[in-house]
Amino acid sequence: MFSGGVDSTTAALALARRYETVHLLTYGNGYGHYKLGRTKKRVRELRRFVDARLVHSITSSRELFEHLLVNDVKAEFARYGSGFVWCLGCKLAMHTASVLYNLEHGIGVMADGSSRSTGEMVEQSLLSLYLFREFYGSFGIDFVTPVYDIPREEEIRRLEEQGFRMGLRVLDRFLGVQPKCRAGELYYLPFLLFDQPPAHDDDQVADFIERKTATAKDWIERRCAELGISPRIGEAA
Repeated sequence: MFSGGVDSTTAALALARRYETVHLLTYGNGYGHYKLGRTKKRVRELRRFVDARLVHSITSSRELFEHLLVNDVKAEFARYGSGFVWCLGCKLAMHTASVLYNLEHGIGVMADGSSRSTGEMVEQSLLSLYLFREFYGSFGIDFVTPVYDIPREEEIRRLEEQGFRMGLRVLDRFLGVQPKCRAGELYYLPFLLFDQPPAHDDDQVADFIERKTATAKDWIERRCAELGISPRIGEAA
């Protein structure tokens, strides 16, 4: 799951050392994602540094995002009383699309750039990652986070030493090198400006993910039936 930022670029480099082919999946949710083309420049840079074959796609996750959240967004906000539902719903749409992509291509490993250094983001909390791993596992797919324990400053140092474009640095973020999300920027703005991360109730987060992954599983199984493929890696349709 590739944006071209510090974490996903470092993750892509790590995966390219382990695998002959790495598929880089970039998503736009249709509700405030923009500058998606920036990832293409990052992919061109990556190809200078790795021997692995890189397959990059930019795909809309809008339909899934609407199915999982947007169509019932008022009720979801009322249920949880928190804006986390937007960011987590968006990420779940991406994970759901990624499961289907892996099933279509027979790929048994999925990764993203989740990092302990950005654990204030609800979709990168340990609880969320654990539940995402269970979600992928139900389809026979291993979900890994190859840069989770690498300090962000170490990631930055490695990329700078290799000559990657870093953009304009603001605190530990870099502007101009990856897609943007208006909703996410607004939600996490107090943290970026005042070092005040949003509080997320674990029970609410778990409830949301478990409800939405149940919906996502039904969607994946229907799509697999339509495509004539197995909903589990390594099993016949």
